[in-house]
Amino acid sequence: MSFTSRIKLTGRTALVTGAGSGIGQSCAELLAAQGATHIVLVDINKNALEETIDLLAGSSTALTVAAIDASNWAEVESLVYKVGPIDTIINAAGNLATSPIEDLDLGEWQETIDSHLKSCFVLSRIIVPGMAELGFGRIVNIGSVAGKRGGDTVGFSGTAYAAAKAGIDGLTKVMARELAPLGIRVNGVDPGLTVTKRITALQEDPIVWQKCLESIPLKRPAQPIEIARVVIWLTSDASSYLTGETVNVDGGIAME
Repeated sequence: MSFTSRIKLTGRTALVTGAGSGIGQSCAELLAAQGATHIVLVDINKNALEETIDLLAGSSTALTVAAIDASNWAEVESLVYKVGPIDTIINAAGNLATSPIEDLDLGEWQETIDSHLKSCFVLSRIIVPGMAELGFGRIVNIGSVAGKRGGDTVGFSGTAYAAAKAGIDGLTKVMARELAPLGIRVNGVDPGLTVTKRITALQEDPIVWQKCLESIPLKRPAQPIEIARVVIWLTSDASSYLTGETVNVDGGIAME
């Protein structure tokens, strides 16, 4: 089988959270481009999902659209029941949270843990039994280098955000170890500075923005599609012997 054919996703039913914008939206775009048969678009923002639907217009891929909270067990369970077996999950949901520890309240903490970490758990916990029956599954969890570095390069990411992303890295490893015997591979992607809504405030301050760029060996932020390319590779057969790994896609910020 050629390398190109291994990246094809024909026959796949893939669910993407955070599909209304940024990395999640780019992942949905590439899933369609690589021939996924059915894509389930999940985002808490209904209007954002409309943009993704427009982006995928003309694709032969079947779409199911769900404006739900990916951390809500009942809502996710209902969706999965309607869709049927899902063999690919891309967990890209997550809120904006920037408070440092001295300003962080319990509400922001819980909302952030739920949005990032709990949503990964809920989606996986509900869908994995179906993957086990298929004897096949691919899960990619989107973390952040902030989870490895205790915040981003200028301390902007916030306590709850960095903690949630670190939790995702840990969840990825334990899921990979437990699910490997079932034919399910689990990997993670940790982006660095990426051109999404999250960096708008950084760009508005020239001094802070310059500091950000100087901290990146490649001297620029990523475009969401650059993160999505690695995610899609991890869902494909081209990465067939890789599980339990988290790939930094960060322009060199967190070289290990």
